[in-house]
Order: sequence, then structure tokens, then C-alpha cells
Amino acid sequence: MKTVLHPRTITLFPPIVLLAGLAAAQGSEAPQRSPLGEKPNRTVLVPEHEAGILEVKFVHGSGVRLVQERFQGSADGLDAVDAYLDSVDAVRHRLFAQPDGWLEAWRLSGELASGRALHDLTLFYRITLEGPTALVAEVCDALNAFDVVELAYPIGRVEDATAAVMVAPAGSGTPDFEALQGYRRAAPLGIDADYGQTFSGSHGQGTTIAEVETGWTDDHEDIAHAAEGNYIGLAPLHYPWNHGTAVLGELVGDDNGFGVRGIVYEADVLLSTHQGSGANIPTAVANAAAAVGPGDVVVIEAQCFGTPPSPFPCEFVASTFATIETATANGIHVFAAAGNGNVNLDGAAFGGAFDRDIRDSGAFIIGASDGSSLNKASFSNYGSRLDAHGWGSTVTTAGYGDLFGAGSPVELREYTATFSGTSSATPIVTGAGIMLNGIYRGAYGTNLDPFALRDLVTLTGTPQGTGGQIGPRPDVRAAIAQLGIPRIAVAGNLVPGGSYTVTHTGDAGDLYVICFSPEFLLSPIQIPPYGSLYLGSPFFRIQTGVLSASGEASYSASIPNDGTLAGTTIGYYESWQRFQSGPGGGTFTNYVPIEVQ
Repeated sequence: MKTVLHPRTITLFPPIVLLAGLAAAQGSEAPQRSPLGEKPNRTVLVPEHEAGILEVKFVHGSGVRLVQERFQGSADGLDAVDAYLDSVDAVRHRLFAQPDGWLEAWRLSGELASGRALHDLTLFYRITLEGPTALVAEVCDALNAFDVVELAYPIGRVEDATAAVMVAPAGSGTPDFEALQGYRRAAPLGIDADYGQTFSGSHGQGTTIAEVETGWTDDHEDIAHAAEGNYIGLAPLHYPWNHGTAVLGELVGDDNGFGVRGIVYEADVLLSTHQGSGANIPTAVANAAAAVGPGDVVVIEAQCFGTPPSPFPCEFVASTFATIETATANGIHVFAAAGNGNVNLDGAAFGGAFDRDIRDSGAFIIGASDGSSLNKASFSNYGSRLDAHGWGSTVTTAGYGDLFGAGSPVELREYTATFSGTSSATPIVTGAGIMLNGIYRGAYGTNLDPFALRDLVTLTGTPQGTGGQIGPRPDVRAAIAQLGIPRIAVAGNLVPGGSYTVTHTGDAGDLYVICFSPEFLLSPIQIPPYGSLYLGSPFFRIQTGVLSASGEASYSASIPNDGTLAGTTIGYYESWQRFQSGPGGGTFTNYVPIEVQ
């Protein structure tokens, strides 16, 4: 079934046309930048704020630069800002490590690609104070009184977005725990990752995941193949660290026959730490985004604290929001934990920061259900801004050791069955998103736009149950069908003496070939640009033709009346489809086994 998301039913416009069209739609006015928040009448500090640290954002177009510890630029009032900061012994710092030229080019490329007006990241700075904590509020209020300052605000602390995990190491040898990963199973229980992984491009190959996190046990036996030593940005301070290990176990746990199997285990991984400091969140996010490109992923596994009800998604902070918005405008998919405070993000205290009608970073904000249940977990934040949810408890993955732990050092072989929080939920949704974008790219040769991928997951997911809005649970099978990806399915009386029908579904008028082999290739053959052939030798072209007006073609066969076939797989089918229009030349479908009951 075709939809507006199908690449062969939409028109692709060059970026400059998008900009012109957006301006025309707004009465020839330039696109407006997303609001970063109103200047408060008075800055309120809470115990969750970090001592002696604040951020300041200068107004767009002011061209402010930090030169020899002084703010310089063409805007009026900078001398007065410096004089005031000198009077309170404040130290000025660049917020982002990337050069100004790179940040400016990144902003412009995002504006051209998306048609959105983005914030100038070169105008964010960090101010540190050595006086009492209360001075932070005084300095914020003083800076907010200057016209050249768009917003000054304190910085809250940060922590991993996980609930409590029981730890009780035991065992000796590493079993295979894949059967415990219910979040991989078909909807409504899981996201149907097992089905998704029968398609080309579904294993994460060609995608880089940059995770923003406190720390990792990067040489854990199930994630070392993807993560070991791949640190970027700030120097890592925490090793070993269970939280990041558990997140990566869900995503890239190796397909090695033991431990856990990640949803996208062939993805590459980069590790961007915030060192446990809320002041480093925007820096860590920028470091992650700067290291990847269109179609890649940034995962923000943190929850932030501050004046509004806490914790909350870290994009509430102006600098983090501006960074995420620039990343998604450049085609980078961002997935972020919603937080574990049972906080309503639609509450007035957030000032519309999570109201899509006011601003929208383009990121997935991810809530948590009560484990396999579709109901909201008691701790999960909620609200209209949440896009999707994953399991928020009883998640089996690497780390912690309550399920298994053995060897020396034991942290390299620990596993848990109780990982929880929006932390455990976020990689489940992330994995589904990476899988869908990879399948789409494998079939059509291009990435899904971040907004299109988010809409796809939201529109096709399994609806949530009770509780405040946490969004649907991704359903990879339904999303693939919605995208119009060519696919194959088997149905029938799969018993000795029975029969079955294999049906190929695609676009009417396209050439197809249905293929069969009694053997399956564990290492598929890559046939660019069509994807992966999973069938081994001997290999048979069973049926070829042109898809009918209904977009379907079927092939039927009988199963020999031989009782010894019961409980066996007698072969595998896969199809190939040649596109007659649209991007990409064609693709292989998924593969299906003929399993005799």
C-alpha cells in the first residue's frame, strides 16, 4: 500500500526551493527560529542546579565572539556585559568545542536542507563563578537585563535515565539470553525486530550510533566489537559503567550465539560522555552530532534537572535544544529519553517547551511502558510531545550482573534481566528507527528525513494502553508495509501432505522473480544496489513476471506427505523486484522459511 511516505509518490525539491517555498507560505517573511524561552522576571535556583555555572545566549546576528577572555562583536552593550562580568569575577568560556566556522557551516547546511531557521551555536557561552551558589541567579538576572543577551539561565544536574536495578551476580559460562529479549518479538509484545532483520539493510550496517552517556564498559564481551575504544569529545571518566553497557547491549549486542542479540548489531558506535555533569550535556550532544552524518543517529541517554518539575528531557535547556534542532535539520536522527519523574511535560511550568505548536527539535522523545505491558510505567514522564515508547522494565541486556556474571574481570561478562526506566525504553525505539531507515535506504538508496521517520513510527506503532501519553510502541512490520517496501510472505497448511502459497507484494507493473533454495546463507551475498541475497546453493528461480494491478504475485507448492519432515525447515524463499520508476533500481525482499509443523 502506498502512502505519502513512499519515495515513489513524492517530489523531492532542492533545498533552495524549500526555503523559498517556506518564505512564500509565510507571506515572503523569513522562517522564524524556534523560541528558546522567555527571559524570566527573576531567576529561581533550586537544589538541582549546579553551583557556579550558567549559560548565556546572545541575540541572533550580534556576531559575538570570545577573544582573549573578552566578548567582541558589532552589537551594542558588549563592553557593559564584560564590565559587569568582571565585577563578579566571572570567567567566560566557549560552550562548543567545534570551530566557529564549522558551527556556522553546519547551521547553514541545516537551513538549506530543512527550510528551517536555526539558532547560531557560536552565540552560546558558559560562565563560571567562584562566589556562592546564590550568585548564579543574580548574574542571570543581570545578564538578562542587557538587550544583546537573548537568554541567560542556570544549569541543572544530570543523571542516567534509569530506575533501580537489582544486582546479584551469579553463574559461570555465558548462556544465550536471546529468548528472554521479549522486546524483539512481534507486536504487540515487542517491535518485531526478528521480522525486520530478514530484510536487507536491517542490521544497522552503514549506520553510526553516537551515544551521549555517563560511561560504558566498552570492552564488555557483547559490545566490544562495536564500541571498544571509540571515545569522542570529552575524556571518559567512568569505567566500568553498567548503564551505557546495558543501552548498547540492546542496540549492538553481538550476534555471536551467547549473551544478547542487539536490534541493530552491525551498527558502528561512538561514545560521547558528559562526564556526569549537566553543564557538559550540550557539549556532549554537539560532539556526538559533529561526528556523524545524515542517516546516522545520536542517542541521548540522560535526564536533566532544574527549576521546572524534574527530571525532564535535556532538550528543555536552550543550548541543547538548539544543537538537537540543528542536527535533525542536517538529517541526523536524534532519540532522547523522556525522563523518570512521572512529570507532565505539557505542564505550565515548561512554558510550552514541549508544545509542538511552539517548537519542535525533530528528535524522538521516548517514554516507558510497564515492561511488556502497553500501559505507562508509573515513573515515566508523559505528554503530547512524547513520540513512542519501549519497555521500561524487565529488559534483558548486557551489564549489572543480576542475570549472570562470571570470570575475571566479571564486568566483561555481566548481564541483567531488570534494566529499566526510559533508559531501557530509548534503545528499543532507537533500534526500530535505525532498522526502518536502513531497510528504506537499502531499497531506495536514500535516507528517511528525521521527521518522516518519526511520523512513520508514530503512525504505525501499537497504541499504548492506560496512563498519560507515552506514544505507541514501534511495529516494524507495520511500518515496512506502510513504506511500500517489497516483501514476501508464506501461508497455508504447513504439514506433511499439505500445501503453501508464497505471495510477493510490491508495486504494480514492476518485474519480480520469486526464488527458492533449500539452504540459507548465514553470510548473505551483497549484490549492489539491490541488497542482500540470503539464499544459498542450489538456487532456483521459481517464478518470474510482472506484478499485477493489485501489486501481488503468488506461487503455490505442495509439501511431500512424509512424516519425517515434521519439525523441519524444507527451504527458504526470497524475491527480487526491479523498479520501473522512482529512486533505486530495485531490491530484494525479506526471506521466509518453509517450516513444516
